[in-house]
Amino acid sequence: MLSWVARFIERNQKWFGWPLIVAMSLFAFGTAFVQPDFLEQIELKTLDQRFKARGVIPPNERVVIVAVDDDSLTSVGRWPWPRDRIASLIERILGEYGAAVMGLDIVFSEPQANPVDESLRILRRSGKAPADIAEWLETNYQLGDLDALLEKVLKKYHDRVVLGYFFYPRGSDVPLLAGADLAQESGLLQPSAMTVALASKRIAGVPHVAAVEGNLPALTEAADVSGFFNFFPDADGTVRRVPLMVELQGFVYPNLDLQTLRVALGWPELSARIGPMGVDELHLGEHVIPTDRSGGMLLNHYGPGHTFTHISAAEVLSGRADPRLFKDAIVLLGVTAVGVYDYRPSPFDAAFPGVEGHAAAMANILNGEEIRRPQMMGIIELFSVLLFSLLCGRLVLHKGPVLQSISIFGIPMLLVLISFWLFAAYGIWVKITYLLFGILLASVPTTLFAYVVESRRRVFIHEAFSHYLAPKVVENLSRNPEQLKLGGEERHLTAFFSDIAGFSSFSEKLEPEALVHFLNLYLTAMSDIVLRHGGTIDKYEGDAIIAFFGAPVAMPDHATRCVLAALEQQAALSALRLQWAEEDYPEVHIRIGINSGLMVVGNMGTQTHMDYTMMGDHVNLAARLEGVNKTYRTPILISRDTYDLVRDEVAARFVDRVRVVGRKKPVDVYQPICRRADIQQEQLEQFRAYEKGWNMMRRRHFAEAEKILIDLCMTHADPVAEVLLERVRAFRRHEPGMDWDGVFDLQGK
Repeated sequence: MLSWVARFIERNQKWFGWPLIVAMSLFAFGTAFVQPDFLEQIELKTLDQRFKARGVIPPNERVVIVAVDDDSLTSVGRWPWPRDRIASLIERILGEYGAAVMGLDIVFSEPQANPVDESLRILRRSGKAPADIAEWLETNYQLGDLDALLEKVLKKYHDRVVLGYFFYPRGSDVPLLAGADLAQESGLLQPSAMTVALASKRIAGVPHVAAVEGNLPALTEAADVSGFFNFFPDADGTVRRVPLMVELQGFVYPNLDLQTLRVALGWPELSARIGPMGVDELHLGEHVIPTDRSGGMLLNHYGPGHTFTHISAAEVLSGRADPRLFKDAIVLLGVTAVGVYDYRPSPFDAAFPGVEGHAAAMANILNGEEIRRPQMMGIIELFSVLLFSLLCGRLVLHKGPVLQSISIFGIPMLLVLISFWLFAAYGIWVKITYLLFGILLASVPTTLFAYVVESRRRVFIHEAFSHYLAPKVVENLSRNPEQLKLGGEERHLTAFFSDIAGFSSFSEKLEPEALVHFLNLYLTAMSDIVLRHGGTIDKYEGDAIIAFFGAPVAMPDHATRCVLAALEQQAALSALRLQWAEEDYPEVHIRIGINSGLMVVGNMGTQTHMDYTMMGDHVNLAARLEGVNKTYRTPILISRDTYDLVRDEVAARFVDRVRVVGRKKPVDVYQPICRRADIQQEQLEQFRAYEKGWNMMRRRHFAEAEKILIDLCMTHADPVAEVLLERVRAFRRHEPGMDWDGVFDLQGK
């Protein structure tokens, strides 16, 4: 199955490149536009991690929380407390301590039971109550009216206290009584409504109220303004934003936080501009508050619970609280006792006091530290997803591991760092999840498909070249297939032809099995040397080895590598002759011809069978030079083109100027001797003497040439000099014609 998939990808790889990148990028663009819930939840979790990575920051010290905490319940009694306790708190905080404003994150929706009623009920049930006691209780009934006591305090501080209430949004389950009282509640709350400029007849985007759970009418009327304290947690239950306004019967009402700040700041105008798509702007005096279309504000949480100053309500009631903490403070009264369950998850805490969310919202607005999502941010993110998806997909297409790593890991990491920097430094929330999703969607499948194609290509290269390339060269080609061009191409190469001298005669003396065994030994030893020097085995023709240097992997020193390989073969063969003699194999000598020049190289053949081979005039010349060795009794001959490329590394002697069969242009041929650093002075003098004799012959000074060559043959065993001496003597007997140019015309291949 996997093999079939790999073949399918390879056959259709044109569709798994740029078309796949474009398709994945468009899919990522569409996903970012739709914003599915599962990605939104991931993004919200990344937002939480940004809060944690940023750490705790100091809040505005002016915002103070008076907490009905566990200590308060232990000291005062269970919640809810009698209204006279609340009245005492308000009196002490606003009157005695001089706080600027006090917001109540609690609601008084039901009348407080009058303790006088309870006393009268007990007396009447006993039947023994003195008439004067019952009469006194009835006369002083108002002394037990704790709601009236709270109302009195609220009226006293009507412009410095903000009552809280909550509402049921449209579509939720609404208690029957709450729904029936909606008209009354709406009338009571209208003094708390805010100024709204509408661009259309409807109030778009803002949450609509189905019912209100408000305070007792007398209490609502006693205070100048009220504000709702609802939160709308995200789908995972975490509080990350606070609704700042709601709509009720054509009026827009601000929440507790806005109303409390409005009082604290001296009653500046609170206004909003609502367009067809929702809330466009929200102003509290000079403060421009960033909101979403529904009028919600993203909370910039300062830290875990109790990051703000918390003062126990019991301490205030007992007079033990520090009055300096309250002077001109913005005070919130809320319940933080564990048993009351006014806790919600936040980015920092699994259980975060609800009242502290309101404190964070007010501190955000006061300090201008709200988390911002500019209204154009969504469009910018949308097109950034498309741009980065296309960019990163293009970067991994047919690129090396470095660029692929940069695209898959580097760019996403950079974007994460930038998004965190924008968040920590400027409070801007960039939805990084969709950017990362787009990048990974466009680059990872492309990389995987390219890996499949590349793996198949490497297998092909290994199978195609492992038999005639060195393992290191095959491995290099596998890692860098761009060095290989399938099909024919013209390159400057060096061709190598070798043959065993007299192979036909001695092969007849061996049994077929012995001949095959011997050839395997010989070809293995010689081929290993070629491959070790980076050559490519073209083919074997019986005992002949045909190879070339400089392809498929380009190498600037291909000629030097080839000549050094030939010299090493001759040296290795000297040692092998001794070994083979002990095994009764014939003595073996090989002839090698080498030439350099432009050749056509590549995969050639049919659609079903092809070989990586070379062809061209320079290839033919190398083959001819292998045969020319027979004429001069030399082991290796190279052309002038090769000699010019290797002369700095290899010492070679001039042999002759010849015209091979099938080629009109003559060629100077040389015999490589050894590395240039290893040449002996005596050898240099010998070769110079030979070249002097050859020049004398070319200038028709045959007698002088004969004399030089005779001396050379007497002092050195030089087969090349002996061959030239025979030619000079022949010229002395029969002088060549006047058109003779010094070139020796070879008659056979």
